[in-house]
Amino acid sequence: MFDRTKKCKLSHKMMIRLNNFLYVFNLRQGTILIAVHQIALSSFILIILLVGISHVGEMLNMLHNDMEDDAERRGFYEVAYGDKLTFHEGEVTSRNNQRRFAKAQHLASVTVIFLYTSTILTSIYLMCCISLLHGAVKYKREYVLPWIMAACVGVVLLIVAIVVGDGYPCIVNLFGSHNFYHFGCALFVLTFIYAICAVSSFALETGSGRCARSNLANSDERGERLLLLDHAAHSSLLSAAQLNKLSTGTRSQFV
Repeated sequence: MFDRTKKCKLSHKMMIRLNNFLYVFNLRQGTILIAVHQIALSSFILIILLVGISHVGEMLNMLHNDMEDDAERRGFYEVAYGDKLTFHEGEVTSRNNQRRFAKAQHLASVTVIFLYTSTILTSIYLMCCISLLHGAVKYKREYVLPWIMAACVGVVLLIVAIVVGDGYPCIVNLFGSHNFYHFGCALFVLTFIYAICAVSSFALETGSGRCARSNLANSDERGERLLLLDHAAHSSLLSAAQLNKLSTGTRSQFV
Protein backbone atom coordinates (compact mmCIF):
# COMPACT_ATOMS: atom_id res chain seq x y z
CA MET A 1 0.00 0.00 0.00
CA PHE A 2 2.82 2.39 0.84
CA ASP A 3 4.55 1.65 -2.47
CA ARG A 4 1.42 2.41 -4.47
CA THR A 5 0.86 5.68 -2.66
CA LYS A 6 4.50 6.64 -3.14
CA LYS A 7 4.35 5.88 -6.87
CA CYS A 8 1.22 7.99 -7.26
CA LYS A 9 2.88 10.95 -5.52
CA LEU A 10 6.02 10.60 -7.65
CA SER A 11 4.00 10.50 -10.87
CA HIS A 12 2.30 13.76 -9.90
CA LYS A 13 5.60 15.48 -9.14
CA MET A 14 7.59 14.32 -12.18
CA MET A 15 5.27 15.64 -14.92
CA ILE A 16 3.77 19.02 -15.77
CA ARG A 17 0.06 18.81 -15.10
CA LEU A 18 -2.58 20.91 -16.84
CA ASN A 19 -6.03 21.60 -15.44
CA ASN A 20 -7.79 22.05 -18.79
CA PHE A 21 -7.24 22.04 -22.54
CA LEU A 22 -7.06 25.44 -24.28
CA TYR A 23 -9.00 27.00 -21.35
CA VAL A 24 -12.24 25.72 -22.89
CA PHE A 25 -12.32 21.92 -22.70
CA ASN A 26 -11.57 19.61 -19.84
CA LEU A 27 -8.74 17.11 -20.09
CA ARG A 28 -10.92 14.25 -21.26
CA GLN A 29 -12.52 16.31 -24.03
CA GLY A 30 -9.13 17.66 -25.05
CA THR A 31 -7.70 14.14 -25.21
CA ILE A 32 -10.58 13.03 -27.43
CA LEU A 33 -10.03 16.03 -29.74
CA ILE A 34 -6.31 15.31 -29.93
CA ALA A 35 -6.98 11.64 -30.69
CA VAL A 36 -9.47 12.45 -33.48
CA HIS A 37 -7.13 15.04 -34.99
CA GLN A 38 -4.14 12.70 -34.90
CA ILE A 39 -6.15 9.81 -36.36
CA ALA A 40 -7.26 12.00 -39.28
CA LEU A 41 -3.76 13.38 -39.83
CA SER A 42 -1.98 10.02 -39.64
CA SER A 43 -4.59 8.41 -41.92
CA PHE A 44 -4.07 11.15 -44.51
CA ILE A 45 -0.29 10.75 -44.32
CA LEU A 46 -0.62 6.97 -44.58
CA ILE A 47 -2.71 7.29 -47.74
CA ILE A 48 -0.12 9.62 -49.29
CA LEU A 49 2.67 7.18 -48.42
CA LEU A 50 0.79 4.25 -49.95
CA VAL A 51 0.22 6.24 -53.14
CA GLY A 52 3.91 7.16 -53.15
CA ILE A 53 4.88 3.50 -52.80
CA SER A 54 2.76 2.58 -55.82
CA HIS A 55 4.36 5.36 -57.89
CA VAL A 56 7.83 4.32 -56.78
CA GLY A 57 7.07 0.78 -57.93
CA GLU A 58 6.17 2.08 -61.38
CA MET A 59 9.29 4.24 -61.40
CA LEU A 60 11.47 1.24 -60.58
CA ASN A 61 9.91 -0.75 -63.42
CA MET A 62 10.57 2.06 -65.88
CA LEU A 63 14.13 2.40 -64.64
CA HIS A 64 14.69 -1.33 -64.99
CA ASN A 65 13.38 -1.27 -68.56
CA ASP A 66 15.61 1.68 -69.44
CA MET A 67 18.63 -0.10 -68.01
CA GLU A 68 17.86 -3.18 -70.08
CA ASP A 69 17.50 -1.07 -73.23
CA ASP A 70 20.77 0.67 -72.46
CA ALA A 71 22.47 -2.68 -71.99
CA GLU A 72 21.32 -3.73 -75.45
CA ARG A 73 22.56 -0.51 -77.04
CA ARG A 74 25.72 -0.31 -74.96
CA GLY A 75 28.71 0.87 -76.94
CA PHE A 76 26.71 2.89 -79.50
CA TYR A 77 25.46 6.45 -79.64
CA GLU A 78 23.45 8.43 -82.15
CA VAL A 79 24.94 11.08 -84.41
CA ALA A 80 22.68 13.11 -86.70
CA TYR A 81 23.88 14.07 -90.18
CA GLY A 82 21.06 16.04 -91.70
CA ASP A 83 18.10 13.70 -91.98
CA LYS A 84 20.11 10.55 -91.34
CA LEU A 85 20.93 8.90 -88.00
CA THR A 86 24.03 6.81 -87.71
CA PHE A 87 25.27 4.83 -84.69
CA HIS A 88 28.89 4.90 -83.63
CA GLU A 89 30.70 3.13 -80.87
CA GLY A 90 31.35 5.31 -77.87
CA GLU A 91 32.65 4.31 -74.46
CA VAL A 92 32.18 7.81 -73.01
CA THR A 93 28.45 7.87 -73.68
CA SER A 94 28.02 4.38 -72.25
CA ARG A 95 29.88 5.28 -69.08
CA ASN A 96 27.84 8.44 -68.61
CA ASN A 97 24.62 6.48 -68.96
CA GLN A 98 25.82 3.91 -66.46
CA ARG A 99 26.60 6.65 -63.96
CA ARG A 100 23.20 8.23 -64.45
CA PHE A 101 21.43 4.92 -64.06
CA ALA A 102 23.48 4.14 -60.95
CA LYS A 103 22.50 7.47 -59.38
CA ALA A 104 18.86 6.96 -60.32
CA GLN A 105 18.87 3.44 -58.90
CA HIS A 106 20.46 4.63 -55.66
CA LEU A 107 17.92 7.44 -55.33
CA ALA A 108 15.07 5.03 -56.00
CA SER A 109 16.38 2.60 -53.39
CA VAL A 110 16.66 5.34 -50.76
CA THR A 111 13.16 6.54 -51.63
CA VAL A 112 11.73 3.03 -51.29
CA ILE A 113 13.41 2.51 -47.90
CA PHE A 114 12.17 5.90 -46.69
CA LEU A 115 8.60 5.27 -47.85
CA TYR A 116 8.36 1.79 -46.36
CA THR A 117 9.89 2.92 -43.05
CA SER A 118 7.56 5.91 -42.89
CA THR A 119 4.58 3.69 -43.67
CA ILE A 120 5.43 1.29 -40.85
CA LEU A 121 5.98 4.10 -38.34
CA THR A 122 2.79 5.88 -39.42
CA SER A 123 0.79 2.66 -39.08
CA ILE A 124 2.12 2.13 -35.56
CA TYR A 125 1.32 5.73 -34.67
CA LEU A 126 -2.19 5.35 -36.09
CA MET A 127 -2.80 2.33 -33.86
CA CYS A 128 -1.54 4.32 -30.87
CA CYS A 129 -3.96 7.14 -31.76
CA ILE A 130 -6.86 4.68 -31.92
CA SER A 131 -5.77 3.33 -28.53
CA LEU A 132 -5.69 6.91 -27.22
CA LEU A 133 -9.25 7.52 -28.38
CA HIS A 134 -10.43 4.29 -26.76
CA GLY A 135 -8.65 5.16 -23.52
CA ALA A 136 -10.15 8.66 -23.45
CA VAL A 137 -13.67 7.40 -24.08
CA LYS A 138 -13.46 4.49 -21.64
CA TYR A 139 -11.38 6.47 -19.12
CA LYS A 140 -8.62 3.85 -19.04
CA ARG A 141 -5.05 4.87 -18.46
CA GLU A 142 -3.34 1.81 -19.97
CA TYR A 143 -4.68 2.70 -23.43
CA VAL A 144 -3.38 6.28 -23.18
CA LEU A 145 0.23 5.49 -22.30
CA PRO A 146 1.21 3.98 -25.72
CA TRP A 147 0.36 7.24 -27.48
CA ILE A 148 2.41 9.25 -24.97
CA MET A 149 5.47 7.09 -25.62
CA ALA A 150 4.94 7.20 -29.40
CA ALA A 151 4.48 10.98 -29.29
CA CYS A 152 7.71 11.45 -27.32
CA VAL A 153 9.58 9.41 -29.93
CA GLY A 154 7.83 11.44 -32.63
CA VAL A 155 9.01 14.71 -31.09
CA VAL A 156 12.61 13.49 -31.15
CA LEU A 157 12.31 12.37 -34.78
CA LEU A 158 10.63 15.66 -35.67
CA ILE A 159 13.47 17.69 -34.17
CA VAL A 160 16.01 15.58 -36.07
CA ALA A 161 14.06 16.10 -39.31
CA ILE A 162 13.94 19.86 -38.70
CA VAL A 163 17.70 20.00 -38.13
CA VAL A 164 18.36 17.94 -41.26
CA GLY A 165 15.87 19.94 -43.33
CA ASP A 166 17.61 23.18 -42.39
CA GLY A 167 20.49 22.14 -44.62
CA TYR A 168 18.31 21.86 -47.74
CA PRO A 169 17.49 25.21 -49.36
CA CYS A 170 14.57 23.72 -51.30
CA ILE A 171 12.78 22.95 -48.01
CA VAL A 172 13.63 26.30 -46.43
CA ASN A 173 12.40 28.15 -49.52
CA LEU A 174 8.93 26.70 -48.97
CA PHE A 175 8.69 28.89 -45.85
CA GLY A 176 10.21 31.95 -47.49
CA SER A 177 13.28 32.34 -45.29
CA HIS A 178 15.19 30.72 -42.46
CA ASN A 179 13.40 32.84 -39.86
CA PHE A 180 9.96 31.71 -40.98
CA TYR A 181 11.22 28.14 -41.20
CA HIS A 182 12.52 28.22 -37.64
CA PHE A 183 9.39 29.97 -36.37
CA GLY A 184 7.04 27.51 -38.05
CA CYS A 185 8.98 24.47 -36.87
CA ALA A 186 9.23 25.81 -33.31
CA LEU A 187 5.49 26.52 -33.25
CA PHE A 188 4.71 23.02 -34.52
CA VAL A 189 7.00 21.37 -31.96
CA LEU A 190 5.60 23.43 -29.08
CA THR A 191 2.05 22.57 -30.13
CA PHE A 192 2.94 18.89 -30.18
CA ILE A 193 4.55 19.15 -26.73
CA TYR A 194 1.45 20.92 -25.39
CA ALA A 195 -0.70 18.07 -26.69
CA ILE A 196 1.59 15.56 -24.96
CA CYS A 197 1.29 17.52 -21.69
CA ALA A 198 -2.50 17.57 -21.99
CA VAL A 199 -2.73 13.83 -22.59
CA SER A 200 -0.22 13.17 -19.80
CA SER A 201 -2.32 15.28 -17.45
CA PHE A 202 -5.36 13.21 -18.40
CA ALA A 203 -3.38 10.04 -17.70
CA LEU A 204 -2.40 11.45 -14.30
CA GLU A 205 -6.04 12.29 -13.65
CA THR A 206 -7.09 8.72 -14.34
CA GLY A 207 -4.17 7.47 -12.26
CA SER A 208 -5.10 9.73 -9.33
CA GLY A 209 -8.63 8.37 -9.44
CA ARG A 210 -7.30 4.85 -9.31
CA CYS A 211 -4.94 5.75 -6.49
CA ALA A 212 -7.82 7.23 -4.51
CA ARG A 213 -9.94 4.15 -5.09
CA SER A 214 -7.06 1.85 -4.15
CA ASN A 215 -6.37 3.86 -1.00
CA LEU A 216 -10.06 3.73 -0.09
CA ALA A 217 -10.13 -0.01 -0.69
CA ASN A 218 -6.98 -0.47 1.38
CA SER A 219 -8.41 1.60 4.22
CA ASP A 220 -11.67 -0.37 4.11
CA GLU A 221 -9.73 -3.61 4.12
CA ARG A 222 -7.65 -2.44 7.06
CA GLY A 223 -10.81 -1.42 8.93
CA GLU A 224 -12.34 -4.84 8.33
CA ARG A 225 -9.19 -6.50 9.62
CA LEU A 226 -9.23 -4.37 12.76
CA LEU A 227 -12.89 -5.21 13.30
CA LEU A 228 -12.19 -8.91 12.91
CA LEU A 229 -9.30 -8.67 15.34
CA ASP A 230 -11.53 -6.87 17.82
CA HIS A 231 -14.18 -9.58 17.54
CA ALA A 232 -11.54 -12.27 17.90
CA ALA A 233 -10.07 -10.61 20.97
CA HIS A 234 -13.52 -10.13 22.49
CA SER A 235 -14.47 -13.75 21.86
CA SER A 236 -11.17 -14.96 23.29
CA LEU A 237 -11.76 -12.91 26.45
CA LEU A 238 -15.25 -14.36 26.78
CA SER A 239 -14.00 -17.88 26.31
CA ALA A 240 -11.28 -17.33 28.91
CA ALA A 241 -13.84 -15.97 31.40
CA GLN A 242 -16.15 -18.90 30.79
CA LEU A 243 -13.34 -21.40 31.32
CA ASN A 244 -12.39 -19.67 34.54
CA LYS A 245 -15.98 -19.78 35.72
CA LEU A 246 -16.30 -23.45 34.86
CA SER A 247 -13.08 -24.32 36.64
CA THR A 248 -14.05 -22.52 39.86
CA GLY A 249 -17.75 -23.37 39.88
CA THR A 250 -19.37 -26.08 42.06
CA ARG A 251 -21.25 -29.11 40.87
CA SER A 252 -24.65 -27.60 41.74
CA GLN A 253 -24.02 -24.81 39.23
CA PHE A 254 -23.99 -27.32 36.38
CA VAL A 255 -27.29 -28.97 37.39
